[in-house]
Amino acid sequence: MISRAPKIIPYKCIIFLAMLFVTVDLAAVSVAYRMVELNSLFELNSAATFIFPVTYALGDIITEVYGYSMARKLIWLSLGLQFIFALMVTAAIHLPNPGYYLSANAYYTVFGSILRFVAAGTIANVVSNFMNIYIVSKLKIPLEGRLFWIRSILSTIVSGFLMVTIIVAMGFSGKDIDFTKSWIMFKSTYSLEVVYAIILALPSAVIAKFLKKYEKVDVYDHDTNFNPFYFIRTAQINAPLTQKI
Repeated sequence: MISRAPKIIPYKCIIFLAMLFVTVDLAAVSVAYRMVELNSLFELNSAATFIFPVTYALGDIITEVYGYSMARKLIWLSLGLQFIFALMVTAAIHLPNPGYYLSANAYYTVFGSILRFVAAGTIANVVSNFMNIYIVSKLKIPLEGRLFWIRSILSTIVSGFLMVTIIVAMGFSGKDIDFTKSWIMFKSTYSLEVVYAIILALPSAVIAKFLKKYEKVDVYDHDTNFNPFYFIRTAQINAPLTQKI
């Protein structure tokens, strides 16, 4: 039976967190081929590297508070929206332009390879993001919910390594970057990922602690199916295993 009464969303902050996750994702995609040089350690980076690690922090927070299943849904939705974004941008930049408009080539230069990056990013996201939330969720049980900041750093270090390896190999190799520059980019980008992991760990822990109290939920994934491709919705996301704050 279809209800005519408005439904109340059980969680107050999840919509904002989901929209923020997608916003950060798309911002990173948009500046993926903008190169940045800071110093000898961070010698060659994609500008996306300064944005994308925030998604790891958000994924950690969502997993810690709402559980692995919620984070899994968000990752898949974000990947789908990335493809829609890339398709729309690609279609838009190939529309005919007036003869007097001289900036069309700039759009081709910036966004012409966005589908390639998103394709590489999809593989990297599936591998790295699911590894990230898996580590946070799995270690939560034996540690009884403690040391979230350490779990967050560890998960980002592991998942960041996988992400950077795949993205550099598939998204940048052959695009104005030779093997030597690819290695420099890998070293620089991964170093930056580690720095981000350390910087964001404490703020993420504070936010997660606040959300647990505010939402009155703290999910432990004791019997969760961690298969990234498991889409069957359970009756309630680990409701019997949720600790109320």
